[in-house]
Amino acid sequence: MCKAELAMQVPIWLTALLTLASGLLTFTISTWFYIRHEERKQKLEVFRGLMATRHGLVANPDTETKNEFVKFLNESFVVFGKSPEVIESVRNFKTHPDRVPDNFTLLARAICKDLKIPDSTLQDNFFNEPFIPRF
Repeated sequence: MCKAELAMQVPIWLTALLTLASGLLTFTISTWFYIRHEERKQKLEVFRGLMATRHGLVANPDTETKNEFVKFLNESFVVFGKSPEVIESVRNFKTHPDRVPDNFTLLARAICKDLKIPDSTLQDNFFNEPFIPRF
């Protein structure tokens, strides 16, 4: 039996069904990867924002910077909603407002863990003491 004869024996409906299933599977997999990519991108954006505005936590902060930090802090509830450790770390800012440096360190470490960013070589002061150059 040659290939041409074998191809003619496969019903057209089966060919159509397999083609449709293949397309659906490809769509499902690519959508899943896209959603994962977008979630990670949003998480990184919030983390970058928190790290970039953490100098808003120091004594006598710039009001605009402090507001930006609070904005990113509030966004973290939405973006990291599936991470109980991050949510608990954000709650610490409300339940323990007098421990801001510790709260931020816990939050940054929880986010690093969620994003699988290695942070074991970083000391706590890396997170809670922002870079503020003296001009």
